Amino acid sequence: MIYETRHVSELVKEYYSGIEFDIPDIQRREIAFQDWGSPGIRDRHRYFETNESLQRYLSQVPKGAAFHSVGYYLDPMEREFAKKSLQGFDFIFDIDADDMGDNYVEKLADLCDMTKRLIDTFLVGHFGIPRENIRIEFSGRKGLHLTVLGDEYRYLSKTARRELVEYIEGKKLDRMMLFPEKKTYITSSPNSKGWRGVGRSFIEDLLADTEGKEEKEIVDILIGYQLPKNQAKKISALLTQPKIRQSVLEGRLSPLMGKGQVTLNALSAAVMKHHGVGLGSIIANMKKKKTSYEFDGKIIDRAVTYDAHRILRIPKSIHPKSGFPCVTISYDQLDDPMNIFDEIAKLVGSDLIKIKLDKPVFVEADETLDLQPGEHLLPRYLALAALVQSR
Repeated sequence: MIYETRHVSELVKEYYSGIEFDIPDIQRREIAFQDWGSPGIRDRHRYFETNESLQRYLSQVPKGAAFHSVGYYLDPMEREFAKKSLQGFDFIFDIDADDMGDNYVEKLADLCDMTKRLIDTFLVGHFGIPRENIRIEFSGRKGLHLTVLGDEYRYLSKTARRELVEYIEGKKLDRMMLFPEKKTYITSSPNSKGWRGVGRSFIEDLLADTEGKEEKEIVDILIGYQLPKNQAKKISALLTQPKIRQSVLEGRLSPLMGKGQVTLNALSAAVMKHHGVGLGSIIANMKKKKTSYEFDGKIIDRAVTYDAHRILRIPKSIHPKSGFPCVTISYDQLDDPMNIFDEIAKLVGSDLIKIKLDKPVFVEADETLDLQPGEHLLPRYLALAALVQSR
């Protein structure tokens, strides 16, 4: 058979017929659907008693997108949220990009790196959450979701969630405490914890990147680390001197600091700016009442963490713009975005099917396909993506 765009629903039915959903406590969640071609989500407040009943429904009525609430309700079908009787909600971090634009896989790799940084530095390193209690999902297009599992997090208040996010952002941090003074030295101890540990990591990364470099190269590296150009020039020569490098490595920063060199304020500000770039969050253009913060096109959406009535894509459901499913991945799979497409291929299938396109389609995945109108023989997961994107 040759599949065309008009056969997308048939392929999606086949897909849903062969999968199993695993939505925890589905009977307490609101289920919502988006129709193909619909500009928004208009089919909400649905109830399914089991994952199997949801799977059977989608294998017969192949909706464009499927979502579940992060909240747990006594009455998921109640249309007024005040009457749904909220019984806790998932502790979620949504790492997203407004526009993946060019170099899709490269930007997806950036999102994976950002996710690892959030997990390693804060969720595990600062909050002590076991890594195995953090579920990671690729949205199917341009985002990653983290869910912290466990009842102790399900019942966290909005205030507590806000305080945790603000801690991650460093929003209320006294930046001058990143590098404390001890016995007349500005220090950055190798054993520093918490935000001082973030400052220490900044110093270690800076030293590693400037190792063996010429003075002119070091200036560019320091500017890349968000230090002011004039101060980068002043300390670049110092970082070519082994004794000063050793002193800094041991935790004594004073040789780099003082009049005519780098100031404590500039160094602390550089740490925060570098943190913002690495985490993709909260440094640029902060505005009151804004719920998400953008830096270099990358976003951590705070509203998702706070919103008890938010809905998220159901794992294994198809994204209506990419044609790829939302998939659960492991922490180790974040090392390479190709691992995400491996999971997609396992879920959708890699058997070859023939499709016919009536317009050009550009598909970016584990391989980049510039498909022209006509017939193509493709692995099923790429064929489905191509047909969905040709709609």
